[in-house]
Amino acid sequence: MSANDKKIELIEYWHNPALPNIELSSAKVEKFSFERHVHLDYHIGIVTSGCQQYLHQGKQYHLAPGFISTLNPDEAHNGENITLGGYQSHVMALPVDYMNDISREMNQAETFFNAPLINNTVLSHAFLHLHKLLTTDQETDAQLHIETAMMAFITELFIQNSGTHNGSMPSQKHTSTKQLSALQLNYIKTLFHDEPGQAFQLDELAQNLDLSKFQFLRQFKQSMGMTPHAYLKRVRLEYAKKALMKGGNLSDVAYQVGFFDQSHFNKAFKSAYLITPSHFQRRVL
Repeated sequence: MSANDKKIELIEYWHNPALPNIELSSAKVEKFSFERHVHLDYHIGIVTSGCQQYLHQGKQYHLAPGFISTLNPDEAHNGENITLGGYQSHVMALPVDYMNDISREMNQAETFFNAPLINNTVLSHAFLHLHKLLTTDQETDAQLHIETAMMAFITELFIQNSGTHNGSMPSQKHTSTKQLSALQLNYIKTLFHDEPGQAFQLDELAQNLDLSKFQFLRQFKQSMGMTPHAYLKRVRLEYAKKALMKGGNLSDVAYQVGFFDQSHFNKAFKSAYLITPSHFQRRVL
């Protein structure tokens, strides 16, 4: 094997402390092939370049950019490159109990994917964003951000994949009548405003209201039009602007509102206001 061959055959693995039982991987391969195998978990994957061919239940499938591979546990399949220069893939392995929890929250009677391939460019891009978040994000409130993004993605994936099985009538035993009241909503918003620098966790916020994480996330978004994380992030940036207008030190301001990493603060601020914090402060002082 030449030096170039060795360079392209690569698979890297990660796990994120916020979701420690979820395995993440990225591969860049050309000559390496996955022999026929099964997994213990649900596997979701995309390719960002090239194309992977795999055999699943007697049929050949091509995983190209814009498509999502959805494989259930214990389903035999293989995988090989069919493009010059190889392919690059990103995969997430989700435990059965985690998927079952979300499925129950959605009142789905069964949890499994009906087809091994979904053609959805928007969902594919959402998966890639989530994978990158799980493998690179280091924000103080990473757990709230990650859990919110993960549950939103899986929910949408279930909806897109719904059909004969996943679209069956919900099991009534899982139906809940719990709702997020105006008083509870104000309680959460007050927490965010009073302590914007705190690292909130989705599980703790939901438990305080006697709701599941899924119920809290869904109902907060229905009430506010945005996720708890998106709301908190904007609150932090709004308080940061006020502090900068009073002449606060950039590093101190970032820390006080919950950005322990200056680069994350700069990126979030510019994304929201099209200007860096330092430039904003120069303009308003």
